[in-house]
Amino acid sequence: MLYCTAKASFPAEFLSCGNLVSDGGFLHQRRCIDAFVLILVCRGTLHINQSGRNIDVHENETLLLFPCQIHYGYAPSEGKLSYYWVHFHMTDPESRIISKKELLNFRKDRSNPLLSPFSPSAEAFILPESGRLSMEKRSHLLFVQLLDIAKRENYQSSWKTRYALNLLLLELSSETLSLDRILEDQAPGKLLDIIEWIRSHYDQPVTVEELAARCHYHPTYLTSLMKKYTGYSVNTYVNHIRLSAAKNLLCQGEFLSVSAIAHTCGFPDEKYFMRLFKKQEGMTPGQYRQAFRQKSINAR
Repeated sequence: MLYCTAKASFPAEFLSCGNLVSDGGFLHQRRCIDAFVLILVCRGTLHINQSGRNIDVHENETLLLFPCQIHYGYAPSEGKLSYYWVHFHMTDPESRIISKKELLNFRKDRSNPLLSPFSPSAEAFILPESGRLSMEKRSHLLFVQLLDIAKRENYQSSWKTRYALNLLLLELSSETLSLDRILEDQAPGKLLDIIEWIRSHYDQPVTVEELAARCHYHPTYLTSLMKKYTGYSVNTYVNHIRLSAAKNLLCQGEFLSVSAIAHTCGFPDEKYFMRLFKKQEGMTPGQYRQAFRQKSINAR
């Protein structure tokens, strides 16, 4: 795994962005450009090669294409494909592409002057070549916000688009470090299995007792482990996953009703969903949907 690292005191420069949508058979053109390209797949799978390595980018996964490296589609997409993309430059003259081992060494060696940009109190860009969104999927929402702002700014580079881009990159960096910390904390394997099960089955009815039985834990012990390693109770964690899925559906072009979204995301009671949504987001689902309606779509 490779990472792009740079000081956030040198803001990234926005170039262009959009949303590619294909009904099938999309093959990325072969090219070598002088800019970074960040891709977030929303639907389907993108098959792409970077520097001689084939990479499959699935739904809710990101890919960072590096400057001055050849990339191209190595196979056409099957079925529907949708992904967000943004081109940008890093302005930090000391920005680097480093390995996972180098990153971990920087973080462990407190005497290393290169550590300072990566310390918890510092703000830095630490962008993985590939990754998966966190359960909150904040990066997805910030990507939608960037696309919306760019369209309203007529796709011209502006302070709004630049700030929106940098907020997205910092959030992605934060999610990357957060996932690393979970691995470093060495959460029990059974707990990781439960977390993965919740993420895959959030649309189904679930109780603490049922989850505890799956891993042969006492419900109270499972609750304490969840709180220790995720910061959430079991029920709060499940609701966070469901609300994140609901926010993503509200941002997508397919116009599902609020009631349909609630049931799709595992909320049997629409009124409870709306009450919980407003409590967390400070607005209704309908107001949230209206906030980010515009974005560029490249149909292929």
